[in-house]
Amino acid sequence: MRSISFAVLFGGVILGATLALSFFHIHPLLRFASAVSSNEEYTTEPDALERGIYNEPKVSAANAVAVTLATSTRAVKVPVFIYHSVRPYITGESKYQDMYDVTPQLLEEQLKYIRDHGYATITFADVIANFDHGTSLPAKPVILSFDDGWRNEYKYAFPLLKKYGMKGTFFIFTNPIDHQKAHWVTWDEVKEMDAAGMEIGGHTWTHPVLTKITTDAGLDKEIARSKKILEDHLGHPIYAFAYPFGAKNDQVIAAVKRAGYVIARTTFSGVWNDSEHRLEFHGTLVSDHMSDFEKLLNKP
Repeated sequence: MRSISFAVLFGGVILGATLALSFFHIHPLLRFASAVSSNEEYTTEPDALERGIYNEPKVSAANAVAVTLATSTRAVKVPVFIYHSVRPYITGESKYQDMYDVTPQLLEEQLKYIRDHGYATITFADVIANFDHGTSLPAKPVILSFDDGWRNEYKYAFPLLKKYGMKGTFFIFTNPIDHQKAHWVTWDEVKEMDAAGMEIGGHTWTHPVLTKITTDAGLDKEIARSKKILEDHLGHPIYAFAYPFGAKNDQVIAAVKRAGYVIARTTFSGVWNDSEHRLEFHGTLVSDHMSDFEKLLNKP
């Protein structure tokens, strides 16, 4: 009996330690938060939780074609890249800070690769037009999305996109702009990007983990309210949404649809999507390795 009790206790310790290590491993925000410094344009990173938390089965080319044939939905191959901070490297930053930014030099290298290898940047509005009206997409489409509304996205990414004649989608959560907080874009800058042909999408009001909100009223306050704020400032409808931290469930998806969004991006990696699951569109977080970028673009 004593040996059994010891085994249970020992097993519980091992299990507890394993769970703790697993939790620590899949929640980089816990490590990232302790490493965040007061570097300019990088006081915090709301999306640091996104990488590796929510896992979802990948959609293969074969599966996408099967879905299309079985349900008459339209499937498309569109790699979607997810960027956050775009700024020069800061000496002494931790690897967890570095995980969520790319340098302007790397972004420009990626844009050159897109140009030189026959890819064309599109927006989520282009995907909607394809799904709903059969509008043709380029032979090798790609979406470049930028989350949160960091000022450095406007300062570094926006000029590079214009330089190469490319489009980007900027998913913005509106609370920092309304309160004129440092390190975030202003409404004038959002309007400038919108007027230049960039797509502006919704990213909630305060960037919460939406699955932690249990009431429809609370979800509407975050999702529908921020959509209206964006539309009031820009003077036209907003159709695309990105889930903060990639967090979603059926209730959250219903709130996104109720708000009037017709397409929504997750943080689940993959290149194939179909019209039936347009509110669960795949996207992949960008790394610092050019080889990862090329690999996703060339994924079958």
